[in-house]
Amino acid sequence: MTTPQVHRDGCSFKAIPAADGKFILRLELFHGTIPLLADATVDFELLAGTTLAQARSVADAANERILSLVVTKA
Repeated sequence: MTTPQVHRDGCSFKAIPAADGKFILRLELFHGTIPLLADATVDFELLAGTTLAQARSVADAANERILSLVVTKA
């Protein structure tokens, strides 16, 4: 049985407009220490009708509570 590889990186979230006019939360990694995500962009699509102020509020709340991203590869 192999030991899973665990990778961590500090992160933050930013509210940005998507191409379709909705807003997304973009995950930004600080150090690039997760090889699986080296060339990836991670976005979270917000519900239609979410305003920029609401999207920023969600990003602010996530930034206050989320310390890092943890990716485990078996």
